[in-house]
Amino acid sequence: MAVISDLQPMAVVCAADNNYAMPLAVTVRSALANVKSDRKISLFVLDGGISKFNKRKITKSLGSEQIDISWIQIDNALLNNLVLTRHLTVTSYYRLLLTEFLTPEFDKAIYLDTDMVITGNLEELWNIDLEDKYVLAVQDDVEMNISMCNGLRNYQEVGICPDYKYFNSGLLVINLEKWRREKIGERVIEYIKQNREYVRHDQDGLNAVLAGKWGEIHPRWNQMPKIYDYSSWKESPFTEDVYNQLLHQPYIIHFTNAPKPWCSGLRTKCKHPKKDVFFQYLDMTAWSGWRDTMWRRMSRRFMKLILVNTSKL
Repeated sequence: MAVISDLQPMAVVCAADNNYAMPLAVTVRSALANVKSDRKISLFVLDGGISKFNKRKITKSLGSEQIDISWIQIDNALLNNLVLTRHLTVTSYYRLLLTEFLTPEFDKAIYLDTDMVITGNLEELWNIDLEDKYVLAVQDDVEMNISMCNGLRNYQEVGICPDYKYFNSGLLVINLEKWRREKIGERVIEYIKQNREYVRHDQDGLNAVLAGKWGEIHPRWNQMPKIYDYSSWKESPFTEDVYNQLLHQPYIIHFTNAPKPWCSGLRTKCKHPKKDVFFQYLDMTAWSGWRDTMWRRMSRRFMKLILVNTSKL
């Protein structure tokens, strides 16, 4: 008989549309594979239009007594007049509304982007003390400080210290109590609307509202690709120990750059050194054996042409 843990479940939140159904399954399947205890995961999927067929495949991929899945429908009207681009869809903003559906039984949650593979034990991240911080995160690998951020060029006008570190929002441990009480999601949305000529995405808005109020965790919890650009630790902003841990033993691999491992063209192939790890976990899901073939790429181009021509009618 299976033993059910009496520990509080870990609240894990992901957002995805149908294009990211498979990567979502990989992200969460890799997390499940590396949890070392019987603590349950309460997974909240912010559903940006995942098909019933793909929902069944995700559920099959994650089939385990250790996880409960909740599909959350978001009212897009709550996110009107935000910055949107070809790559920045409304689904990207869903996490700003997470306090609307996570019940008070949860005082914190882990948010994961769906272009990640989890190779460490997520429970260790869950157990890090939030103290009085609004979020725990990892400093961005390119825009390391507020003054380096193109989306916060007006930092002086809005009164943000230029030396504050800038975090990558792909991995967040969120203090739900503080977010609820101080309406952080609403404040970020309002900031983006008021500063849309500068802000590029919700990450800029989060950094503006939470400047100086977030806690920095070990970069192994969000390994971004720039680490592979340094020839040695001396060129990097890290100590030798941290550099080696980040390079060789990341807990979370974040494929921030394009092309992603699952979507490479003939001319532009994913060159990420850890891309094989993605397929290792992919083959543990209902998409086992899936690879991005020439025929799939041709089909995508064909569908794009149909959409473009239809929009002109």
